[in-house]
Amino acid sequence: MSEFQVTARKGKWIVLLVITLVTAGLLSPWASPHPDGLERVAKDHSFIDQAGAVHEWAPIPDYEVAGIPWTAVRVGLAGVIGAGIMAAVLWVSIKGLSSRRGKANAQSHGDGEGRL
Repeated sequence: MSEFQVTARKGKWIVLLVITLVTAGLLSPWASPHPDGLERVAKDHSFIDQAGAVHEWAPIPDYEVAGIPWTAVRVGLAGVIGAGIMAAVLWVSIKGLSSRRGKANAQSHGDGEGRL
């Protein structure tokens, strides 16, 4: 039986995921409108006008989902999508690391089942 199990209480993880997505959706519209990171450096050193157009295939240009008339909803949805993508990446990473650990334990114990 090689079942992936982070914890016996899956409900806890579902509640944490829902809280994360709701928080991302509700708080994203109130993020600071002032530039940060590379955009801030470009503005401080007066080369921000040299920036090219956003690529047409950018999934969420300027952290807003296109086609929605309300700014708060556009930005909030972008926050939910970003948090969802991060949750998926973390889940896959944890699952991959856990399965490697299970295989290593199975080889060291010689049982061949890979239990965690």
